[in-house]
Amino acid sequence: MPSIANELDLDLAVASWVMVAMALTISAVLLPMGRLSDIAGRKRVYVAGLLVMSAGVAVSATSQNLPMLLVGRVIEGFGAAMVMTVAVAIITSVFPAHERGKALGMNMFVIGLGAVSGPVIGGGLVDIFGWRAIFVATGSVTLSGSLLALIVLDERRVGAGVSIAGGKLDWPGIFASTSGLATLILALTNGNRLGWDSPYIIGGFIAFAALFAWFLRWEARAASPMIDLSIFRVQQFSWAVAGRFLGFLMNGPTNFLMPFYLQEVTGRSASQAGLISTPLPITMAIVGALAGLWSDRFGFRTFMVAGLGLQLGTLATFSTFDQSTPVTVILPTMFVHGLGSGLWMAPNMSAAVGAVPRSVYGVAAAFLNLVRNTANVMAVAVAAAIVAGVMISRGVGADLDTVSDDPSGPAGDAFVSGMHIVFRVLIFAGVLAIISGIMAGRHAVRSGRIENDRPAALASSGDAD
Repeated sequence: MPSIANELDLDLAVASWVMVAMALTISAVLLPMGRLSDIAGRKRVYVAGLLVMSAGVAVSATSQNLPMLLVGRVIEGFGAAMVMTVAVAIITSVFPAHERGKALGMNMFVIGLGAVSGPVIGGGLVDIFGWRAIFVATGSVTLSGSLLALIVLDERRVGAGVSIAGGKLDWPGIFASTSGLATLILALTNGNRLGWDSPYIIGGFIAFAALFAWFLRWEARAASPMIDLSIFRVQQFSWAVAGRFLGFLMNGPTNFLMPFYLQEVTGRSASQAGLISTPLPITMAIVGALAGLWSDRFGFRTFMVAGLGLQLGTLATFSTFDQSTPVTVILPTMFVHGLGSGLWMAPNMSAAVGAVPRSVYGVAAAFLNLVRNTANVMAVAVAAAIVAGVMISRGVGADLDTVSDDPSGPAGDAFVSGMHIVFRVLIFAGVLAIISGIMAGRHAVRSGRIENDRPAALASSGDAD
């Protein structure tokens, strides 16, 4: 990101769109892709998604300007939405209920391995070949994945099941969800540039509220809804979803701001920044696999509360980082943050998926990924708006070159101050996330319907494991 921003001469708010464009596309089409996978078959959607991602990566790698790069990222996002929505549904369909946490934990482990490889390998590629090499490497991996998926996946085992027969796509619901999310995120990402009192921004929020209300009304009455709203009557599911949104909201700015902090403020190279970031995904990968396994035995609530609690502490520590913070403080903070992430993510997913019938795994998995992605993109948009707003208010502008040219000067101080505000605001989201985790566990226990925190009433409602 810093290398792209420097080469294309982008300020922080504009540079954020390199991430937001893909994340916005994912958020907009996740639910339709979840429904499509339940109708057309999960293997088909999964393989097609990997191929679409490869095409988007090719466009990004050859882009000569920001608009072309954003087009590539949009194509990537469309393919990624197809892959993300199907992956969890495949895992939860193949494994029995008593091994669901273990399976999702292993999924978290693999995600963590990718997150470890990205900063280390990617940082080296950027230093040696430039940022385009990232997309070349990603394209190679994605094409390989599509070939492996064709060979390994068995449609009879990973297919959506008997519920797909006669299914239809909910086009009005697709339109409402896609346009509503796009409107919300566009308003969030452009508020700082146009002004939060701009009629365009205010109109965007009003349009989102109207589209969201219409979407809920339509889905409640549609013959073949994109998402069955009745699943929100299961309070374990609803509270787990709330905790998931708030948890990823507090995580998002770390992945976005720390590379800029490490490279622009502390003057480290891309490869050095990647190495410093590795404790987070390494710990998340290892602990995530174990936490998923343990949650099968001991329930999800303890791990959710403990993990989110650790991340509250790391947010407070991140909010004290400045130009002189030693690596001996940065590395342990990254480690603890990864530990917290690993503890709560897989148990949270297990709690949510385990509360719904097998027949809606595809759309439920799509919704859970939508929650994660929407929280991440909102976190990035808000973080970019806050930091850029602080820099502009202090008269130094939002140009990142002014930060890297004089990190200890006014621009560097303004960036650090904005970063502090972001992390302190997100502490409040962390507190609410912990409350959500407690409530999810409390309702599961009080209902008397749980087996490893999974409602038995739903477990016996036709989704035999």
